[in-house]
Amino acid sequence: MLAVEMAQITPPVGFNLFVIQGLTDDGLGYIARVTMPYLIIMVGFVLLLTLWPGIVTILPRVLYG
Repeated sequence: MLAVEMAQITPPVGFNLFVIQGLTDDGLGYIARVTMPYLIIMVGFVLLLTLWPGIVTILPRVLYG
């Protein structure tokens, strides 16, 4: 899911960027620049999950033993 969302906010074909541009009157360059901190956070999460995949199963393990 994170990789798909990263693809949708990454220029030049970021679908979500075009949707946001349609909703606002801001330029595509501005919107892409504003979304970069979120992209960096998502890349960090993907790296974290790649290095320690057990993080994904912590909640099910706690809930279901």
